[in-house]
Amino acid sequence: MNTTLSSHVTPLRFSVIRSMLERAAAYDNVISLSIGEPDFDTPAFVCEAAMKDAARGFTHYAPSRGDEELRAAILRAERAKHGIAWEQENLLITSGAMHGLLAVMRTLLDEGGEVLAPAPCFSDYQGHCALAGGRLVQVPTRFEEGFMPTLEAMEACVSDNTRALLINSPCNPSGMVFDAATLDMLAGFARRHDLVVISDEVYDSIVFRGRAESIATRPGMAERTVVLNSFSKAFAMTGWRVGYALGPSWFMKEMVKVLSYSVASTGTPSQRAALAALTGPQEEFLSFREAYARRTALAAKRLNAMPGVRCLEPAGTFYLFPHIDAAKPDSLAFALDLLDKAHVIVVPGFPFGPEETVKGCVRLACTVNEEKLSEAMNRMEAYLRARA
Repeated sequence: MNTTLSSHVTPLRFSVIRSMLERAAAYDNVISLSIGEPDFDTPAFVCEAAMKDAARGFTHYAPSRGDEELRAAILRAERAKHGIAWEQENLLITSGAMHGLLAVMRTLLDEGGEVLAPAPCFSDYQGHCALAGGRLVQVPTRFEEGFMPTLEAMEACVSDNTRALLINSPCNPSGMVFDAATLDMLAGFARRHDLVVISDEVYDSIVFRGRAESIATRPGMAERTVVLNSFSKAFAMTGWRVGYALGPSWFMKEMVKVLSYSVASTGTPSQRAALAALTGPQEEFLSFREAYARRTALAAKRLNAMPGVRCLEPAGTFYLFPHIDAAKPDSLAFALDLLDKAHVIVVPGFPFGPEETVKGCVRLACTVNEEKLSEAMNRMEAYLRARA
């Protein structure tokens, strides 16, 4: 029997979050600040609309490009949000943004192709590149500069093998939002090096300060940018697995082949749920964002009062990425010790970027209610003061 398996798959490792949760099973009363999943349930009106449509026969394959009503609603929403005149040929529905990203990588990369990404960045990006035969090159940034990439750092990382620039604003894990000057710099860099830009905008509706602009709004960028978005975070719909990709027609007409061969189409009832969420009353979704703003502000204030901790207050998302002196030698050892002694789960910083960027950092997801979050802060503070 030939047991040789794909060299694109076997080197991959599961997320460190999985091992943290397995270890936590040995303890009672653990507070997990690990998983980037809203603690809110999908609103009832969304579930009811999906069930009604399923009963009406929306249980068959949808077109590979997606449900026509949902596509029309997304185009209206994106035009209102960013003013870009995307058309039907520019839009594909995906089974979540992660599926969309993998489809983009499969469409874009050949063996050895490189993708630049300012760090810190979503830890799964490396796996998506690897599965397509490519390599993620993480561009260092500095905590002291708000994790904003610089042109000097970008130019130092580009090579003849670079095919794309992957950006995420608002950012998982830092919560930072790229300012206008940074987007202008990145757009100029991409044009100068003739790169495709992949813009992960999953958190663009969870912004507390300013607004999240899309790099696709910059001159000449809509024709070279693929925007990825999802209903998972802003609409509390992680289990429904619905996302979408917007991009130039020359790219999307090839990417739809990957979707067709991988899932045929995104689940029809899930697409109907997404339609209801996007076109229905928005008050409940706005309340989610307000809750994340309160939580992240609370946690950032508490963290900054702890010994040896510096925390940037995020402009969006529900994440914090503080620098903790006690985590500096080894963020994994710190996270495991915090779990064992304080029964709080945080994610070590090392999967999110190069050591010079993430050393001493951990990620917290403020996806528990304020009472639990305050208790988690109490435990962390007691733990750190005991170590001081």
